[in-house]
Amino acid sequence: MRTKAKKRAFGYFKFLTGWVIFVTAILAVALIWFYTFLKNYQRVYDETRPLLYQNEVMKLFEAGDAAQILAAAKPVALGPFEDQKTFEAFLNTYLEGKTLAFAPKKGEHIEERPVYVVTADAAPLAVVRLKKKAETASYGLPLWETGSIEILPMATENYRLLAPDSVAVTVNGIAVADDVLEEGGIRGGAEEYVEAYVQIPAYSRYDLGQFYGEPEISAVNAAGEAVEVVYDEEEHCYKAGFGGDQALRKEMEDYVIRVATAYAMYMSNDAPGGSLDKYFPKGSKLLKGIKENRRDWYDAHLKPEVKNRELKGFTVYSPEAVCAQVYLEQHMYVPYSKRTEIVITDRPIYFVKIDGEWKVSGISFR
Repeated sequence: MRTKAKKRAFGYFKFLTGWVIFVTAILAVALIWFYTFLKNYQRVYDETRPLLYQNEVMKLFEAGDAAQILAAAKPVALGPFEDQKTFEAFLNTYLEGKTLAFAPKKGEHIEERPVYVVTADAAPLAVVRLKKKAETASYGLPLWETGSIEILPMATENYRLLAPDSVAVTVNGIAVADDVLEEGGIRGGAEEYVEAYVQIPAYSRYDLGQFYGEPEISAVNAAGEAVEVVYDEEEHCYKAGFGGDQALRKEMEDYVIRVATAYAMYMSNDAPGGSLDKYFPKGSKLLKGIKENRRDWYDAHLKPEVKNRELKGFTVYSPEAVCAQVYLEQHMYVPYSKRTEIVITDRPIYFVKIDGEWKVSGISFR
């Protein structure tokens, strides 16, 4: 009886031991499977984080190639005189030597919709929005792709342009037209010297809009000659003048120097009272005023020798109106002081064409 009981106890113990080993083995396999699952899941999870994908996107910016960045980004809003090419050149220069980084966009970034701000030397440069791909990774984890890249507005400059209506101006190769006209009919100052006889073109001011880079501006006048364009820092305005006409300048050079010489000799009381008459229009108020002024304020002197005559400037307002800047020196010996004095004449003289002849319409005394 005891033998049978012992046999049953031994069999039960043997069964229990086997069961424990079996269950332990099952648990061990389950634990190994679960550990492997967790390990693989963590690996896939880490590999599918949007942060890692954004690191790949950053390679586009870190390459410093504006053309590639702009090809992947939304179109940038530009002014009427800038295009993708000019902005690309600006962006290439802007990125040079800058430290690039990124961070989640505050108030918009969430796990299901990642949004990052790319910075250049801590200044916001672009916003990158990611989106989930249609396909997924293992365990249904999302894969990411670029939803959009938006280049953020950067520091720009708003420019204006002031130019005569007779001058054709291009900005970055694009003609300036009335669609950017801000104000017309602006007087330039020459009118007061010629408007009693002829009308000349007025100035117009244009709002050129905003620029990322410095614009390239060129101007050509009615004579087909290039006109200098200068930038006024205070007014943020490019300014063009009327320019000249080399053919007309050459034609008039001797004449305007002769007029300036006659004027200087008259003013120093070294020419007769009517010596200027032929150079002025009939009834000229300017000539009348010149004649009414005294000429005896010079010390008594010998007749001057005129030297260093030069046509320094020549501006053409229209085919009937020009301005000549003539420089000359009168070297006059003064017996009282026993010295040779040098009197300089250097002032703008305005001419108008009347009945085919050039006459003095104004002289600037400023």
